[in-house]
Amino acid sequence: MSIQDDGIMHTEDIKIFSKTDVKQSHMSDMTFTSTNGINKFFSSFPNEVQQYLKKFRSRFDRDEIFDVLDRMGNLNILLVGDTILDDYHYCNVLGTSSKEPVIAVQYKSNDLFAGGVLAIANHLANFAGNIRLMTVLGENDSYEEFILSKLKSNISPFFAYQENAPTIIKRRFIEGYSLNKLFEVYIMDDSGISTERESLFAGKIKDEIAGYDLVVSADFGHGTISPVIRNILVENAPFLALNTQANAGNRGFHTVSCYPESNFISLAEHELRVETRSQSEKIEPLVEVTATKMKSQYFIVTRGRKGCLIRNEDGKFTEVPAFAHKVIDRIGAGDAFFAITAMAAYLGCQPEMVGFIGNVVGAIAVENLGNQKSIEKPAVKKYISSLLG
Repeated sequence: MSIQDDGIMHTEDIKIFSKTDVKQSHMSDMTFTSTNGINKFFSSFPNEVQQYLKKFRSRFDRDEIFDVLDRMGNLNILLVGDTILDDYHYCNVLGTSSKEPVIAVQYKSNDLFAGGVLAIANHLANFAGNIRLMTVLGENDSYEEFILSKLKSNISPFFAYQENAPTIIKRRFIEGYSLNKLFEVYIMDDSGISTERESLFAGKIKDEIAGYDLVVSADFGHGTISPVIRNILVENAPFLALNTQANAGNRGFHTVSCYPESNFISLAEHELRVETRSQSEKIEPLVEVTATKMKSQYFIVTRGRKGCLIRNEDGKFTEVPAFAHKVIDRIGAGDAFFAITAMAAYLGCQPEMVGFIGNVVGAIAVENLGNQKSIEKPAVKKYISSLLG
């Protein structure tokens, strides 16, 4: 196993994505060649999306949005959260075993991506001035060298270490042609660091937190952010942006109300429904109750193909449709959305503009495989130009 020039860890040099790569390359060409070509391409959006964009153009100027993206470059950000390595194993499905009802696959290759808070750090770093990253690695199989090789140059990391534990890996087995995920394995110990090390880690955060414009908590519920650290973030952050992710490792045990309040909150719809214990109620009342309880200035719910719903501090709701045209992989798209919208919210953007920028970022993110690439400002500007002309 080695790290090649592209910074991705491979087990072998088998290339199984020729057709997928062609699709991605074609998508890139279609998206970023010329404004006229791009607008022609995006005319395939549903009529309601085209009508929304027509109205949006009358309310917001493209250069106004670009100014927001450029002002992000002045931000100094403290980011705290769980390190996760996304290990993609590509396979050919052979069929079911002749003796037992299990799927048999033929292994081909794997890629290792820097996910979780590492991916969020890289998204932020492409827009902001400086990122201070505080996270926890495992003492066993820390992957520290690999992690450092994947972080942008304007990210300053601080690592605490969990004794007798690995750095978290989420290993996904994927059918190599369609990229459909077959199953996944979590390699982790989410019991958290020792009391002594937690005290040192929490003290480090408390000592530094006042020196940053924006504090971002990317809480995947895997032990990095303990109740003690949550309280420090809430009590000391000048502006706190929060995402609490519900996943297979914590579902039902980790919801946004483990924080008493936050200035900016971004959740997926299913995460909000777990928080409110509601499967079918309309989304607006659920947002209203949760946002009021948590005293949030911005509360955004991402809804996949339905786009996003934003509530401002006055209780007004705005919907922004999704702009994704081709979905390769949804893993990491919510993290990219959260990273960039957190900065826009801190800068005081109108809620609709925040949602618009977020959905542009999400549309770019789903065209990539997992956390293979971070979102870059030039790509976001080009996509916005394609939508607004």
